[in-house]
Amino acid sequence: MNELLLATQRDFLVREKFLSIQDKVEIMNPLNQDTVGFFQRKLLSIPALYCLYNRGLLNEMIVQQKLLAVRPTYKFYTGNDNDQPDNAAYEGALVKRIISVGPSYWFEKPDGTRLFEVQGDLIGLTYGIVQDGKEIADISRTLWAIRDTYGVRINPEVPNPMALLVLCSVVVIHAIHVASRRRI
Repeated sequence: MNELLLATQRDFLVREKFLSIQDKVEIMNPLNQDTVGFFQRKLLSIPALYCLYNRGLLNEMIVQQKLLAVRPTYKFYTGNDNDQPDNAAYEGALVKRIISVGPSYWFEKPDGTRLFEVQGDLIGLTYGIVQDGKEIADISRTLWAIRDTYGVRINPEVPNPMALLVLCSVVVIHAIHVASRRRI
């Protein structure tokens, strides 16, 4: 059962699902491109509610967009069987900087301290996740593709629970990017 958990892996391909009614992203093993999980928006959920599932359909993380916020904010919860956020399982929030020259976010623990920061280039093709001045993950997006595809590499020294937060943050940033593209 443990081999199904996304938190134990460190390398991923994250690819937008082609022609999906729900915002759905496939998470794949980069070596053989087998699907190891997916991230999906719940239909008709207000505020937006996303779930990260592994290939065994176990919900590993729930992400809920904060409805009334000055800046885009997404609250992360440990997954459960009913796919609904539980305040007792609150892990923290991904917050977007209001003004930045490229993707710029931070992940805030429940006590308000920053766990890591996301810093990207001008057009969002590459970005890194940094904790205490050390890069713990790097992400790169393909430039010419029909579907958005990201390569995600997480440092093997990152503990499993934090690796899951990093992976989920990358997918949420992708969801924010897709939503902003649809508004144009």
